[in-house]
Amino acid sequence: MKKRNKNRVLSNVKLFYPSAREWMWDYCVYLGSFTNSEGKNFDLGIFDDNIKVMGAIVYGNEEGSYKSGTLDDCGYDDHVSSEVYKETRKRAEALGLYIPKDKR
Repeated sequence: MKKRNKNRVLSNVKLFYPSAREWMWDYCVYLGSFTNSEGKNFDLGIFDDNIKVMGAIVYGNEEGSYKSGTLDDCGYDDHVSSEVYKETRKRAEALGLYIPKDKR
């Protein structure tokens, strides 16, 4: 029997962390890859936890190598670690998937 690819939509997408297809992108909306100002690579996405829109930011191939946090609350300072949340927020807003709290 042929193994079924759970996420065919992303099967041809070049991810920085391809193993995340199985443990992240099967329930989150993928927004693309991103390299921050320090040269670190991330795959960005979002999910809705029925209360707020959350960032889904993958930084490694091992299951659990991600960070998440509400887009309303994370990444508003000037620290380099905030870049990924700012970029995730920008991409989600551009697609109409997130409305920033100052525009509601």
